[in-house]
Amino acid sequence: MQTATPAAPQFAMRKLNPAGWAAAASILRLMAALLILLGLAACAHQPTQSKPGLATPGVHPITPTQEQFWWRACFKMPFDDNGDPNWNMDLLLADQVVAPVLAQHAGALPLWRFHRRAAPDAAGHQFSLLFYTDPNTAGRVFKGLESSPVVAQLLQSGDLNQLVIKCGYRDLTSDLQATSDRNWEPHLQKSWPYFIMGVSAHWLALIQSFGEDIPLQSDDTAVMLERYGQIRQQISDVWQGQGQHAYLHHLSALFGYEPMLIQKFIQF
Repeated sequence: MQTATPAAPQFAMRKLNPAGWAAAASILRLMAALLILLGLAACAHQPTQSKPGLATPGVHPITPTQEQFWWRACFKMPFDDNGDPNWNMDLLLADQVVAPVLAQHAGALPLWRFHRRAAPDAAGHQFSLLFYTDPNTAGRVFKGLESSPVVAQLLQSGDLNQLVIKCGYRDLTSDLQATSDRNWEPHLQKSWPYFIMGVSAHWLALIQSFGEDIPLQSDDTAVMLERYGQIRQQISDVWQGQGQHAYLHHLSALFGYEPMLIQKFIQF
């Protein structure tokens, strides 16, 4: 029994008319152009060598230079007769004295933050503004703080003991991590100023937002302190009642809900 061998398939060649050749040529040119664009895009997205500082989207890219340094202004305040600090002063200073200066020089201050502390020691009750900029801008910031009529008023009333410019640093430093805890991991030290700047801006925004509901009735010192006492109480209510979710939960989520080691007692 013989098996027939199948015939090889026959492919017919269809001739293209001139219009067909023109269309085919256009398609080939388009494909070539797309390949070139893809190649350029691939080259544009090659990883680059990391540089000092950070270039994080949404924040000012900073490269430490010899022209920019950390600066600090300290507002020193007395304790009351019971040895307690008047925390309302911190909010008043942040909103009435510091905020206008920050707004005026925001474009030249890539990093800034607040620091609050009160303890029965040499430093006492102190509210500070720390910022990173060039010497000329620093001079203008200090001048703006010193020339504030609110500062003059608080000094006269005795609610403010002293405004100290260039406070706390013997030598100028351009290191981003200079104001971070030296016991921290080095990368944490360098990136932490971005975190605390955001927190400081949020705290200031809360003061101003709640302040919209509590109009300033007078520029009398006692009246202003009473107003900021009401604002402080509302911010404290937010911290105590909603801070776990608004702050701690979302911060935990950013770090993938990893557990955190609490090494010592901390009051939340």
